[in-house]
Amino acid sequence: MTQKELDENELLEILELAKEAEQKARKMCETITANTAKYKRWYEAKRVVEVAAQK
Repeated sequence: MTQKELDENELLEILELAKEAEQKARKMCETITANTAKYKRWYEAKRVVEVAAQK
């Protein structure tokens, strides 16, 4: 099976889709990083309370 050659408009459309995917992935990464930092602070505070309660 042979593949057709893509014209310039199709290549530009693929490039635009790739840019959108990159932006969404970057936003998702930022959200995950922020949530991880929040969870880490919560966990550390919880751990301090647990250690204090054991004393």
